[in-house]
Amino acid sequence: MPKIHYSRVIEEDPQDLKELEKYHRYTHLFQRVRMLRLLKSEECANLGEAAQALGYSWRQCQRWFNSYQQGGLEELLKSRLSERGRQELVTQEAFEDLEEAMKRGEIATISQADEFLRERHGIEYSHPDGVGQLLRRRKVKLKTGRPRHEKAGPKVQEAFKKTSPPRSSTRAGVTTDR
Repeated sequence: MPKIHYSRVIEEDPQDLKELEKYHRYTHLFQRVRMLRLLKSEECANLGEAAQALGYSWRQCQRWFNSYQQGGLEELLKSRLSERGRQELVTQEAFEDLEEAMKRGEIATISQADEFLRERHGIEYSHPDGVGQLLRRRKVKLKTGRPRHEKAGPKVQEAFKKTSPPRSSTRAGVTTDR
Protein backbone atom coordinates (compact mmCIF):
# COMPACT_ATOMS: atom_id res chain seq x y z
CA MET A 1 0.00 0.00 0.00
CA PRO A 2 1.51 3.35 -1.04
CA LYS A 3 2.26 5.92 1.61
CA ILE A 4 0.01 8.96 1.52
CA HIS A 5 1.71 12.36 1.80
CA TYR A 6 -1.08 14.09 3.68
CA SER A 7 0.54 17.53 3.52
CA ARG A 8 0.41 17.32 -0.30
CA VAL A 9 -3.07 15.79 -0.54
CA ILE A 10 -4.71 18.34 1.76
CA GLU A 11 -5.13 21.49 -0.32
CA GLU A 12 -6.07 23.99 2.38
CA ASP A 13 -3.54 26.22 4.11
CA PRO A 14 -2.76 25.29 7.75
CA GLN A 15 -3.64 28.84 8.88
CA ASP A 16 -7.03 28.62 7.11
CA LEU A 17 -7.63 25.26 8.79
CA LYS A 18 -6.79 26.81 12.16
CA GLU A 19 -9.38 29.57 11.56
CA LEU A 20 -11.94 26.99 10.45
CA GLU A 21 -11.14 24.98 13.55
CA LYS A 22 -11.89 28.03 15.72
CA TYR A 23 -15.15 28.58 13.84
CA HIS A 24 -16.31 24.99 14.54
CA ARG A 25 -14.89 24.89 18.09
CA TYR A 26 -18.14 24.05 19.89
CA THR A 27 -19.62 21.76 17.26
CA HIS A 28 -19.20 18.09 16.46
CA LEU A 29 -17.27 19.09 13.30
CA PHE A 30 -14.33 20.53 15.25
CA GLN A 31 -12.31 17.30 15.44
CA ARG A 32 -12.62 16.70 11.69
CA VAL A 33 -11.01 20.03 10.87
CA ARG A 34 -8.42 19.49 13.58
CA MET A 35 -7.47 16.15 12.01
CA LEU A 36 -6.85 17.87 8.67
CA ARG A 37 -4.75 20.59 10.31
CA LEU A 38 -2.63 18.06 12.22
CA LEU A 39 -1.97 16.10 9.02
CA LYS A 40 -1.34 19.17 6.84
CA SER A 41 1.08 20.78 9.31
CA GLU A 42 2.79 17.38 9.74
CA GLU A 43 2.29 17.46 13.52
CA CYS A 44 0.97 13.95 12.91
CA ALA A 45 2.63 11.82 10.24
CA ASN A 46 -0.34 9.53 9.56
CA LEU A 47 -3.96 8.80 10.43
CA GLY A 48 -2.97 6.55 13.33
CA GLU A 49 -1.10 9.37 15.07
CA ALA A 50 -3.91 11.84 14.32
CA ALA A 51 -6.49 9.41 15.70
CA GLN A 52 -4.48 8.99 18.88
CA ALA A 53 -4.07 12.77 19.27
CA LEU A 54 -7.80 13.33 18.76
CA GLY A 55 -8.97 10.42 20.90
CA TYR A 56 -10.82 8.72 18.05
CA SER A 57 -10.28 5.35 16.40
CA TRP A 58 -8.08 5.02 13.34
CA ARG A 59 -11.10 3.76 11.40
CA GLN A 60 -13.15 6.87 12.24
CA CYS A 61 -10.35 9.16 11.08
CA GLN A 62 -10.04 7.07 7.92
CA ARG A 63 -13.77 7.59 7.22
CA TRP A 64 -13.36 11.35 7.72
CA PHE A 65 -10.33 11.48 5.43
CA ASN A 66 -12.11 9.43 2.75
CA SER A 67 -15.04 11.83 2.79
CA TYR A 68 -12.55 14.72 2.46
CA GLN A 69 -10.92 13.03 -0.53
CA GLN A 70 -14.29 12.44 -2.21
CA GLY A 71 -15.75 15.92 -1.79
CA GLY A 72 -13.25 18.22 -0.11
CA LEU A 73 -14.03 20.35 2.92
CA GLU A 74 -17.68 20.66 1.91
CA GLU A 75 -18.19 16.89 2.15
CA LEU A 76 -16.13 16.58 5.34
CA LEU A 77 -18.13 19.31 7.10
CA LYS A 78 -21.52 18.03 5.99
CA SER A 79 -23.51 17.43 9.16
CA ARG A 80 -25.40 14.17 9.20
CA LEU A 81 -26.95 14.51 12.66
CA SER A 82 -30.44 14.60 11.17
CA GLU A 83 -29.84 11.23 9.50
CA ARG A 84 -29.26 9.50 12.84
CA GLY A 85 -31.84 7.46 14.67
CA ARG A 86 -35.00 5.83 13.45
CA GLN A 87 -36.95 7.54 10.73
CA GLU A 88 -40.66 8.22 11.13
CA LEU A 89 -42.88 5.61 9.45
CA VAL A 90 -45.77 8.00 8.85
CA THR A 91 -45.50 10.45 5.97
CA GLN A 92 -46.84 13.98 6.40
CA GLU A 93 -49.63 13.20 3.94
CA ALA A 94 -50.70 10.07 5.86
CA PHE A 95 -50.64 11.94 9.16
CA GLU A 96 -52.79 14.77 7.79
CA ASP A 97 -55.24 12.18 6.45
CA LEU A 98 -55.33 10.54 9.89
CA GLU A 99 -55.99 13.90 11.58
CA GLU A 100 -58.84 14.67 9.17
CA ALA A 101 -60.43 11.27 9.87
CA MET A 102 -60.13 11.93 13.61
CA LYS A 103 -61.81 15.33 13.19
CA ARG A 104 -64.66 13.74 11.24
CA GLY A 105 -65.16 11.32 14.14
CA GLU A 106 -64.24 8.17 12.18
CA ILE A 107 -61.45 7.32 14.63
CA ALA A 108 -61.94 7.21 18.39
CA THR A 109 -59.28 4.75 19.59
CA ILE A 110 -55.62 4.07 18.98
CA SER A 111 -56.41 0.64 17.53
CA GLN A 112 -58.76 2.31 15.01
CA ALA A 113 -55.98 4.76 14.10
CA ASP A 114 -53.58 1.82 13.67
CA GLU A 115 -56.09 0.04 11.43
CA PHE A 116 -56.69 3.24 9.44
CA LEU A 117 -52.96 3.72 8.72
CA ARG A 118 -52.52 0.05 7.81
CA GLU A 119 -55.48 -0.11 5.40
CA ARG A 120 -55.33 3.33 3.78
CA HIS A 121 -51.58 4.00 3.67
CA GLY A 122 -49.91 0.59 4.10
CA ILE A 123 -48.09 1.76 7.25
CA GLU A 124 -47.77 -1.04 9.74
CA TYR A 125 -46.35 -0.60 13.23
CA SER A 126 -44.75 -3.68 14.78
CA HIS A 127 -46.01 -2.90 18.29
CA PRO A 128 -49.64 -2.05 19.13
CA ASP A 129 -48.62 1.10 21.00
CA GLY A 130 -46.60 2.44 18.05
CA VAL A 131 -49.48 4.62 16.86
CA GLY A 132 -50.08 5.77 20.44
CA GLN A 133 -46.45 6.87 20.68
CA LEU A 134 -46.79 8.63 17.31
CA LEU A 135 -49.81 10.58 18.57
CA ARG A 136 -48.02 11.50 21.80
CA ARG A 137 -44.93 12.67 19.87
CA ARG A 138 -47.11 14.86 17.68
CA LYS A 139 -49.11 16.03 20.73
CA VAL A 140 -52.44 14.81 19.34
CA LYS A 141 -55.19 13.67 21.66
CA LEU A 142 -58.02 11.48 20.44
CA LYS A 143 -61.26 13.45 20.54
CA THR A 144 -64.27 11.54 21.80
CA GLY A 145 -67.63 12.61 23.13
CA ARG A 146 -68.65 12.24 26.72
CA PRO A 147 -69.83 8.72 27.50
CA ARG A 148 -73.58 8.18 27.87
CA HIS A 149 -75.46 5.23 29.16
CA GLU A 150 -77.11 3.19 26.40
CA LYS A 151 -80.52 3.50 28.10
CA ALA A 152 -80.28 7.28 28.49
CA GLY A 153 -83.00 9.05 26.54
CA PRO A 154 -82.90 12.68 25.44
CA LYS A 155 -86.45 13.38 26.70
CA VAL A 156 -85.68 12.08 30.20
CA GLN A 157 -82.49 14.15 30.34
CA GLU A 158 -84.32 17.34 29.29
CA ALA A 159 -86.99 16.72 31.93
CA PHE A 160 -84.25 16.26 34.54
CA LYS A 161 -82.61 19.55 33.53
CA LYS A 162 -85.94 21.40 33.84
CA THR A 163 -86.71 20.02 37.29
CA SER A 164 -83.20 20.44 38.70
CA PRO A 165 -82.51 23.45 40.89
CA PRO A 166 -80.43 26.16 39.17
CA ARG A 167 -76.70 26.12 39.83
CA SER A 168 -75.48 29.03 41.89
CA SER A 169 -72.06 30.61 41.81
CA THR A 170 -71.70 30.34 45.60
CA ARG A 171 -71.49 27.18 47.61
CA ALA A 172 -73.36 26.68 50.86
CA GLY A 173 -71.60 28.54 53.64
CA VAL A 174 -69.05 30.18 51.33
CA THR A 175 -69.48 33.82 50.39
CA THR A 176 -67.66 35.79 47.79
CA ASP A 177 -67.76 39.10 49.73
CA ARG A 178 -64.37 40.42 50.64
